[in-house]
Amino acid sequence: MAEHDITGRLQQSVREALREPPPGGLHIRGGNTRSGLLATRRGAGAATTLDTGGHSGVILYQPDELVLRARAGTSLAELDGLLADHAQQFAAEIPRPATGSTLGGAVACGWDGPARPYGMSLRDTVLGCSMVNGRGDLVSFGGQVMKNVAGYDLARMQVGALGTLGVLLDVSLRLAPRPEYSATRVLELPAADLPGWWQMAGLLRPLLRGTCYMEGRLYLRLSGRRAAVEKVLPTIGGEDGAFDWESLGNLRLPFFCAERLACVYLPPHTDFHADAGGALVEWEGARVWVRDGDHGALQRQARELGGFVRVLRGPAVEPGVNTGDWQRRIREAFDPAGLFNRATYETHFRCPERPPCR
Repeated sequence: MAEHDITGRLQQSVREALREPPPGGLHIRGGNTRSGLLATRRGAGAATTLDTGGHSGVILYQPDELVLRARAGTSLAELDGLLADHAQQFAAEIPRPATGSTLGGAVACGWDGPARPYGMSLRDTVLGCSMVNGRGDLVSFGGQVMKNVAGYDLARMQVGALGTLGVLLDVSLRLAPRPEYSATRVLELPAADLPGWWQMAGLLRPLLRGTCYMEGRLYLRLSGRRAAVEKVLPTIGGEDGAFDWESLGNLRLPFFCAERLACVYLPPHTDFHADAGGALVEWEGARVWVRDGDHGALQRQARELGGFVRVLRGPAVEPGVNTGDWQRRIREAFDPAGLFNRATYETHFRCPERPPCR
């Protein structure tokens, strides 16, 4: 695995941008495989690209401690190969849109796979990180052990920040053993019966590792000890089946090939018109993918149910969660000049009533 430490070059690039600010700020780019995952309004002025893809390599790997620390530009595919040699995996199911997907891009984007509701959240997997902030300083948060320090968990705050708080240099993550066996159960089910199934899904834990409802079929993935999985399968009903869970997590199913695509986040067990032909339901009703829908209407409906919408393709919507003033204050603390990923911040975090970033 190639190792390249370009910390000094990245820090120098940020400091030069502070002395002579580009009109559109700095646009952070790693493997550039997730640029199509979120709709972004164009900011004023052309942003200067800061390429972090060359900052790669494993800094620390302790299989016995289930901990790995790697630079942000490290390929997830390479890390998968390293972990597989020790029968381990990340303690989160991290989507990989393409072969060049990097660790830093995964953390910044913050997307989770089908196993998120079952103790495999990317945010909960991050133990610590190092980064260049908007003052050009090198800063570190958290650590590289399971038992972390008390205080504000600033490392996990980078998950889903979309690169608006700084340039990630490296990340420490928690690992887990690979499951011995996995199986998929398929049930023919009307959408009206889904809420009842979400309630019963609790009985299948800790073996349940994914749910997906699409085109009248409910797919359940169970993983763990072979004996335990095979014992519970007959009690579920339905039949054994095949489902491409990897393509679901990586957004490569034919369903996702649409000109308009939005992701609706809701409280668990929410009934969100899952019988609509353009919907795919995950996370026991907490995440619903909608294709070819009216994004404005989706946002209004999601707000009424206590949720929000993120748009992947098609017209963007205003940020769906009113975070008050804390989001702006956090950004100003990390990046007072509003240097990083300005257009992304304007699209996904700034509420209409707030002044634009600098």
